[in-house]
Amino acid sequence: MSGKIDHQVWSQQPKMLAERCRGLALIWTPDVNWFNNDWLGPTPHCHEDATEIGYMAQGQLEIEVGGSKRVYKAGDFIIMPPNKYHNYWFTGDETACFFVVVGPNHKFRRLKTSDFTPDMHEGDAPYANVFSSDTLPSNEHFKVEKVTLQPGESEGEHAVDQRDRVVYIVSGTAQVRLHTFSGPLAANQFVHIPGSTRHEISNSGYEPLTYISMIITDPDTVHGTELKEDE
Repeated sequence: MSGKIDHQVWSQQPKMLAERCRGLALIWTPDVNWFNNDWLGPTPHCHEDATEIGYMAQGQLEIEVGGSKRVYKAGDFIIMPPNKYHNYWFTGDETACFFVVVGPNHKFRRLKTSDFTPDMHEGDAPYANVFSSDTLPSNEHFKVEKVTLQPGESEGEHAVDQRDRVVYIVSGTAQVRLHTFSGPLAANQFVHIPGSTRHEISNSGYEPLTYISMIITDPDTVHGTELKEDE
């Protein structure tokens, strides 16, 4: 498990706001009653026809999803299924660092914040801990894999045709190349790779590199989300 996160630096990583997905690094310090850097404020909600994933990088949160409510700890990776109500509460005494991605990014209906129906309060949130499990949950919107590369190893250059990919480094040091751009990523840093972009991830360190690979799989938005038509 990586060391303590500087939550101020961590939360300043670029937000993702693309056609196929959106996401950011959220923080929740013990002295506030909602995420410090969530512009929505305290807003229980659900995502219509979209999935939200969450990775607990540090600290603990109690999260209600559908009919489930549990405390998630560092290393837990969570699938919050589409059309399921979710809400959050801070627990413990350590600043929580919670990485989230929503896909697809339905630009004109990103959140439902009222008129929840009974079925939105049913069901569970699949989850697994990245430090104790080799398999992470996926669904119709996210293909999720835990990947480990040994020093000097690379996954090879490739492109994911018309599907976005998000990579979150759990431990180790990666060298990431996107088309002609290249640079390092350390533990608890992430990168958004637009669909059809050739890229390569390599282990440039002296220890195993572990990362979470998330591919946005929704077939209805493979060419982008819906356009708003004039009435």
